[in-house]
Amino acid sequence: MSTIAQLRDLILKAKHAYYYSAAPIMSDAEYDALEDELRQLAPDDPVLALIGSPVPPNTMLTKARHRLPMGSQSKVNSEAEFRQWALKSGPGGIHASLKGDGASAAAYYLNGRLIQAISRGDGTIGEDITANALRFQGLPAWAGDAQKGFTGAVRFEVILTLAEWTRIDPARSKNPRNVGSGIMGRKNGHQSDALTIFAFDIDESREDGLPVAFRTESDKAKRLEALGFNLIPQQHCATTEEAVAYFNRVADTRHTLPFWIDGVVMKMEELSLQNALGSISGRPRGQVAWKFDSAGIETVVEGVLISGGHTGALIPTAQLRPVEIGGTTVSSASLTNFDEINRLDLAIGDTVWLIKANDIIPKIVRVTQRPARRQPILAPTRCPFCGGHVGRRKTTEGCDGAILVCQNRDCPKKSIGKIKRWITSLDIQGIGDVILEALVEHFELEDAADLYALQDRAVDMAQLVTHPVRGLTLGAKRAASILAAIDAKRSLTLSEFLGSLGLEHLGKRRVEIMMDQADGLLDTLEDWRSGKLRSPDVAEKAGAPHMGAAIQDSIDAIAPVIDKMLANGVDILPPQRDVHASENAPARKTVCISGRLPSGKKKSDYAQALQRAGYELVDNVHQGLDYLVLAEAGSTSQKAVKARQWGVDVISEEDLINKIEDSSSNPAPILPSTAG
Repeated sequence: MSTIAQLRDLILKAKHAYYYSAAPIMSDAEYDALEDELRQLAPDDPVLALIGSPVPPNTMLTKARHRLPMGSQSKVNSEAEFRQWALKSGPGGIHASLKGDGASAAAYYLNGRLIQAISRGDGTIGEDITANALRFQGLPAWAGDAQKGFTGAVRFEVILTLAEWTRIDPARSKNPRNVGSGIMGRKNGHQSDALTIFAFDIDESREDGLPVAFRTESDKAKRLEALGFNLIPQQHCATTEEAVAYFNRVADTRHTLPFWIDGVVMKMEELSLQNALGSISGRPRGQVAWKFDSAGIETVVEGVLISGGHTGALIPTAQLRPVEIGGTTVSSASLTNFDEINRLDLAIGDTVWLIKANDIIPKIVRVTQRPARRQPILAPTRCPFCGGHVGRRKTTEGCDGAILVCQNRDCPKKSIGKIKRWITSLDIQGIGDVILEALVEHFELEDAADLYALQDRAVDMAQLVTHPVRGLTLGAKRAASILAAIDAKRSLTLSEFLGSLGLEHLGKRRVEIMMDQADGLLDTLEDWRSGKLRSPDVAEKAGAPHMGAAIQDSIDAIAPVIDKMLANGVDILPPQRDVHASENAPARKTVCISGRLPSGKKKSDYAQALQRAGYELVDNVHQGLDYLVLAEAGSTSQKAVKARQWGVDVISEEDLINKIEDSSSNPAPILPSTAG
């Protein structure tokens, strides 16, 4: 893209992020510099006249009709089937491209500007996802050259790359296709910038309204690349043999790709030949998707174990006779729920066909042999951990779901699971599984609130036996470190507090979203405990119309733990409203901390104190920054030089502490005590 086109694209995306997501992608100064540069190059550019976000967020997920239907392709599953397709299609080159394992969508442009993006849906009617698409990686908000903007449609696959999948879901508990599809359809746009698009087709209109006549698939690809779209990896194959060789290379090396694929799309290179071949049942004869065959192996189910989590879910896992598959030894496979066991008609002793779904997740796909003396796998009627009653988890609509849960709120698996959830969510360092189990057993911890009562038992903690066989104890130094880590998490934001309790449907991010959408109705812990969420109007306003009552039930049920948390000294910080939420909102002064501070504290150690005092901690020096904290007053670092050039107030750590204490109504010591 030209410089002007790039400036338009950046400005449109920055506008959208500022107005729609309330999470600016650049500072005001950086944005102003972009507009100034575009104004110098094109004083009357229409992008400069645009006020507000390029797309109103209230269009998100409304039904939308594709201007050109998004059809699907016929599939082949073997080399023989592909060769038969190639023979029927006639002589000519073949355009081969990776088939991304994601969600298809189309973007529509008018005179360069992205005006609408629609999910595939049924091919004719999809859902408007424009508000999220403007944040996708690889999808320009403005496409074209400096003189003429692109008008037409681009089809693309929305992909969650392996890197982003691992960042969002470190345990990789769900596959990236499902996670990515879920993000794409979120009404609040959360994590949309983690998605990447890979364009694979284009329909372009000329100024007279007639379609641009591309000659080959390669010509389309070159045009997409010139317009600034992220392309799916592809290759031109002169013969069928080359196409087969390409497919085999991809199949052998797909594990090295940065995203999942499930095959290769083969198209006749000449578009005139594709048109001549026509279509059948809406599927073009000149294109075919050659899908990978999941490699599998037989093994025997030797048993089933049930695991329990902090929500009480009882998940069956098949214990398998170990087999080598995909380069690793597999000895277990999750069965998801007991409905899946019934669907497979699975029993202990059965021989099963095992695959690695998408080459990662072991999955039983069918039973291949049922011996005479097979042992049925029965769903538990009592919790195997506490003997409590078992029932089905309710869906957000109030219906019975597929997951079995223990209904005893005092189940030890729930207790230890919820304590572990609290520790993990708040990143309390030093308490691994072994130490947590020892704490629960010896100090009879019932819930996470009991962690905050351990300060009075420091001596006992030092003597805590962590490895009975080896006679190892925790030790005074490690006990003190753990107690300090717990104590550092006494002052929490409301989202940290509620989102770490292990309540169903209520993580930290959902609390933040609901607070933001509720416009002050859910700003305090008292608001969440008041019963407001049982009101359909409040639940709707907070963006949880089908979950309000369930969330309220969960909060009510855990009330004793909440009360104990507060009694044990856990403090809820007051809410901090976004500075862009109102034109009348007072600006928060910004602080950047650079270098190793004299006290030895890190900048993250000051985050909560600065927030309470009304300051905003930022990572970078920029024009408009209020204070730069330096370890050495005479520093000549890049940050220090830039700050002095821009007139930023350069201060010491001692100055920072004074400002925090002057701004706080109840100042507390910032630096650690050096006594004794």
